[in-house]
Amino acid sequence: MKSALQLDEVVQHGTRKGACMSKGNSHEKKSARKNFAHHVVNAARRAKTNARALLNNRVLPPVKIEPRVHDSPALRALHKEEKRLREEIRHQEMIAQDHPTTGNHMADDATEVSEQAKTFALRRHLEGMLKEVQRAIVRAEKGMYGLCEACGNPIAEERLKVMPHATLCIEHAKMQTRALKAAA
Repeated sequence: MKSALQLDEVVQHGTRKGACMSKGNSHEKKSARKNFAHHVVNAARRAKTNARALLNNRVLPPVKIEPRVHDSPALRALHKEEKRLREEIRHQEMIAQDHPTTGNHMADDATEVSEQAKTFALRRHLEGMLKEVQRAIVRAEKGMYGLCEACGNPIAEERLKVMPHATLCIEHAKMQTRALKAAA
């Protein structure tokens, strides 16, 4: 492993001394740059591996958390939300079946296609919400309801009241939202 001083020498050789070299020595200049890049990448990989090892070996102190399985208001809220979502999905299916395509004009057809796209998007959203609620119910049955999937800490009661199917604490939910926005 090269020290920072040695890497500085590689950089200087590749830039300052290389800038004074004739075109005939451009191969040496490229080689020095590749060497430097290789060392930087390897150092980053080693740092990442060491960080993972530290995180994996870290022993967290035990936290007393009572499972919220018997928290009937929360479980009732989840089942109520599941029922509401199922009814809404059925309602959207009925709406989609009630609108036959009978337009004779291109504008009518375009409107119909637009409405179908909106209905389809709404249905996909509702089905996604239903899956999240069902997942929260399963977590409740396992005694994991109300605990953040990322860190294991309790999710704030206020958050669970507003969003009973939440699986992340507010901090990790914000991090996930930022990551999704950055990816988009």
